[in-house]
Amino acid sequence: MENDDTSSKNNLNPQDQLNYKNKAKNLEFVKNNSNIKIPYFKEIIFDDFENIEETLGKFSKQIIIRSNSSKEDKDETSNAGKFLSIGPIDKNDISLIKKSWNEVIQSYEKDDNNTVIFQDYVDGAKSVSVLTSYKVGTDSAYRTFSTYYGSQTDAVTSGRYNRIKNFFIHRSLDNPPEKFKEYYKFFKIQNQLESLFGNKQLDIEIVTDQKEEPLLLQVRPLMGKVIKKEPIMVERSVIEENVKKYKGLILTTDDRFGTNQIYSNMSDMNPAEMIGKKPDNIAFSLYRFMFTDTTWNKQRGEFGYRIYSGGKLMELFNNVAYINVNHSLNSFLTRNIKNETCEKIINYQLNKLETYPHLHDSIEFDISRSSYTFETDEKFGEEYKNIIDRKEIIQWHHDLIEIDSFNSSTLHKNNEIILDSFSKLDGSFQYLDKENIKFVRDNMALPFTHHSRLGFVYFAQLNNFLKNGVITEEEKQNLLLSVNSISTKMKQDAYRVKTGDISLNDFLSIYGHVRAGNYNLSSSNLKSNISFAESLINTSNEPILSEPLKIDIFKKIDDYFNLNKISYTSESWVEMFQLAVSTRENSKFYYTKGIDGILNEVEERDISDRELFQLLDFEYNDMNTFNQKIEDTLMPDVVTSSDDFYAYEEMNKDGNYIGQGTVTGEILFLDGIENNRNNLDNKIIVIPAADPGWDWIFNYKIKSLITEFGGPNSHMAIRCAEHNIPAILGIGEKNFSAILNSKNLVVDFSNENFTIL
Repeated sequence: MENDDTSSKNNLNPQDQLNYKNKAKNLEFVKNNSNIKIPYFKEIIFDDFENIEETLGKFSKQIIIRSNSSKEDKDETSNAGKFLSIGPIDKNDISLIKKSWNEVIQSYEKDDNNTVIFQDYVDGAKSVSVLTSYKVGTDSAYRTFSTYYGSQTDAVTSGRYNRIKNFFIHRSLDNPPEKFKEYYKFFKIQNQLESLFGNKQLDIEIVTDQKEEPLLLQVRPLMGKVIKKEPIMVERSVIEENVKKYKGLILTTDDRFGTNQIYSNMSDMNPAEMIGKKPDNIAFSLYRFMFTDTTWNKQRGEFGYRIYSGGKLMELFNNVAYINVNHSLNSFLTRNIKNETCEKIINYQLNKLETYPHLHDSIEFDISRSSYTFETDEKFGEEYKNIIDRKEIIQWHHDLIEIDSFNSSTLHKNNEIILDSFSKLDGSFQYLDKENIKFVRDNMALPFTHHSRLGFVYFAQLNNFLKNGVITEEEKQNLLLSVNSISTKMKQDAYRVKTGDISLNDFLSIYGHVRAGNYNLSSSNLKSNISFAESLINTSNEPILSEPLKIDIFKKIDDYFNLNKISYTSESWVEMFQLAVSTRENSKFYYTKGIDGILNEVEERDISDRELFQLLDFEYNDMNTFNQKIEDTLMPDVVTSSDDFYAYEEMNKDGNYIGQGTVTGEILFLDGIENNRNNLDNKIIVIPAADPGWDWIFNYKIKSLITEFGGPNSHMAIRCAEHNIPAILGIGEKNFSAILNSKNLVVDFSNENFTIL
């Protein structure tokens, strides 16, 4: 049953529009002054229980009892979700209704009113949405629509669900773009309500029924904040700057294919993971110099891929670092396929990513084909059989096989280079000397990128074994546990300090340069934080030696190779897999000593951002500096068109799950070394990014690890697998925020979901 539709009746004085009393009065106001549909409701006082049967006769089969506290909707404060609501309840179950009414009242404060709302429960709802006038918790002028597709009407507000889609649209737009037309009906209702309530910022709950008609459940102010035009237009100007830059970058060079239309913050070099979603000038400039201006392209050419002219892989939009996905995909094309074939491949891959943007952090798994994974010609070409010529598919496949044949020589050659370079980083090394910065880039960052690529190749091959049923999930984990990298050695050496076998100084002479944020000047390294290093050592435990790999694993892999006529042996593959994964982690450890040295000298010499840019031969741009206008302007994870700067859906990101079984525990958020000396044992650790600088946490007996950013093949993914720690990497902003606001969590790794307790 619904309230009668009305249209602009009982117009109230504008001043009366601001006198919020409770939810019931707000709903009554909307009912009397608009045609917005509301499930039948009634404000109930204790005296109503004398004739409760008569009152309930007007309701549908089930009701929900909602809180109606006068202290929930205030201009100066918000008590959203503080008070209880209970339902659905069968309207004929009088005893349960009375009991629930008392429970709701008892959740109020002592001097509060004693009324509740009885409302028809919308049975079989298609979706439930919460709309806010601005992004909650910020001054970002973006309407925010959070939608759960299902019948759980408290799914969005409770924070217990992790499959919620968020849509953001800047308030300067009159309507959502065509591709977001499903939000038109919500947009219309939000505009009506904001007008009714005197241009206040509102929090609105809407449910869609089985006919997908929107029904208003409640509306209330957001702490008296009003909608102001001037700051909206200031943000609009920032967005227009981004659009102008984006459109200027669409054209590509003659030797690249497709267009530069897609940018992602978690593709290829993964800037959101490595330097943060909004890096400061120092992190951005160092990462750009070391990798994304020249090194990335040079590495791909040396590795055996197609050789292209130089080009920037990373761009900055609104202080957010993005990867040019077109450049990235082009860099993995092989040398012997024709230009017209390359054009078809890149356009197909870009279109696929535009259709499935949530794949942006797993492009090399799900979009490009950048490595040989022991597939046959037929299997390899299955996806592209209607895109490119059969002969070109075979050529492409054979090119990747040839690249794979150089893996061992590439690994050992670059290992020699980086180890030799690492030995030169002694006390006399001048890190901020221009030639020395280039030395770190060319002799440490470049070998590290080679080792990173090899680590990916062997990780992809491992996943292919699992996908094709060659090995089980347990056998995959055993293979990962058989890897002994610098992470394992650090854990062992921490325990050796504890037992007196080596000194703390010996330990710090090796690991002292480790810092939580490798490019973060505010994140101190272990050597300059002795108290934390001592805490880390005191809580270390005797390492558990991994068991030898079972012969069954080798036999299964050999059988697969023989069946598919692949000229590899299981023994040689396992050896190279262990070497590639461990060398990747070791190489990062060596390279980051160079970055740590640069950051130390920047701090000691008080080098300004502008001076660092000048030293690196970068043009200093004021857009790089902190600006509140820029800070408030939202940015999507993936940009596929200029419209995305104004309106976008947040990725339906549930994270990359590593491990099996279920973990239940207390959450502990860490944001750096300095202020996190708590005991991490038996905690679910939550950190911003899957940065290997957090490696020290593995000295504790943590239950699980959760990060906002991080892909399935990130460094921390390998570390977690190596230490047999279940993890969710790259869980996304909305899920990360929900977890931070909770105390305990249940994670079902087998079914890849979590529940907030």
